[in-house]
Amino acid sequence: MTNIVLVTIDSLRADHLGYYGYDRETSPVIDSLAADGLSFDAYANSSWTRASFPSIITSTYPLEFGGFEYLSDQRTTVGSVVSEGDYETAAFHSNLWLSRDYNYGRGFDQFYDSKTDPSLLAKLRAFVKLNLDDDGIVYRTLQRLYDVTEEKAGVDVGQTYKDAETITDEAIEWIESTTGDFFVWVHYMDVHHPYVPHSKISADLGIDPGVSEREAIQLRRKMLEEPEEISDDEYQTLVDLYDTEIRYTDTHIGRLIDVANQHGGDEDTAVVLTSDHGDEFREHGQFSHTPTMYDEVLHVPIIVSGADVKETGHQDEQVELLDIAPTVADLADVPTPDSYRGRSLLAAAGSGEDVDVISETWQNDEYKLSVRTPEWKYIWDRDAGVRELYHLASDPDETQNVINDQPDIADNLQERLREHLEELRETNETLPNVSMDNETEARLKDLGYLE
Repeated sequence: MTNIVLVTIDSLRADHLGYYGYDRETSPVIDSLAADGLSFDAYANSSWTRASFPSIITSTYPLEFGGFEYLSDQRTTVGSVVSEGDYETAAFHSNLWLSRDYNYGRGFDQFYDSKTDPSLLAKLRAFVKLNLDDDGIVYRTLQRLYDVTEEKAGVDVGQTYKDAETITDEAIEWIESTTGDFFVWVHYMDVHHPYVPHSKISADLGIDPGVSEREAIQLRRKMLEEPEEISDDEYQTLVDLYDTEIRYTDTHIGRLIDVANQHGGDEDTAVVLTSDHGDEFREHGQFSHTPTMYDEVLHVPIIVSGADVKETGHQDEQVELLDIAPTVADLADVPTPDSYRGRSLLAAAGSGEDVDVISETWQNDEYKLSVRTPEWKYIWDRDAGVRELYHLASDPDETQNVINDQPDIADNLQERLREHLEELRETNETLPNVSMDNETEARLKDLGYLE
């Protein structure tokens, strides 16, 4: 048996990694994993965390089984599958959309989601929200003070997520406590905004972002609320900070893998690494990861490395996040559930078989879907009635909508999406309503997930 580490990195776009052609050394550890194993150009099945993670963890589409707001019991988590192989299992992260409340803890012997470990300031804010009338003047004054503090002073009041060092420390402590074969999922939030400076890391990259943490958080608010007002210098600062966060996270992934390898004895740990989505840098007018279906948000890395990985090098096959859980099951030598939509990347490598990647999201009662073939991208905003078609071979940046020039191709791809929606309806179910406590709501608002 092989010890397995699944690493997921929030908001990491593939084209900011060295192995994927980036001109900065943002990712020496990730690059070395790719050089020794398999890498793919992969595409996410949704454009933001809450909708994307069912694909990673259960190899099912976001809108199956009633939707992504809650992880239905009909979805089989990768932790549940691997635990059938006599593995010790654990997960470590601090994104509350992926907490036990939303049924992500199934199959993990230990599940750390940071919800029970808020910072003192986060506790104080939660106390205010829980114990004061939200129509009252004291509550409104304190809430306004919080907002003004972040907007004007740039102070990040409370802790919205645990940093890479803390998450890695938690995971390492667990790995060192294991007595048998283990599977651990570690999710890092640092590449998600707000991007904050790390002076030593910046120096390693030859970057001088020229801003304090306070100023960086101010800039984050501006990029979300007034993206058109971001100057060229501010734009470069945001890119510099984003790259610094990637390098910072990469450093701690190195610590994690080193300990996992040492604890595994003679055989290197199998590592599967990916991202839930990328981040925009105004390619189509916005920053962050709005519900678009362009490649700056959907193009993510997938890397598979370890002793059981026989093929090496960058592969030509187009793959998707649905393939992550079947790959982990393959590495663990356990049966793949019938419900899994994806395929093992160990089998995909060198097969010459591309998948057409369907991505989907639902927001504000509107469906948006896309289908990506190796040559074409079709985007359908069903409720707004907007259709887009891009010829990726000649227009990889998706700037020329050729919907009027290629109506037959567009209609064929739209029919694919209609058939896909019909398949989703067959799995539809009513999900339980999850009551969100005030602390969770506050932390998700701080990350920009809620208004």
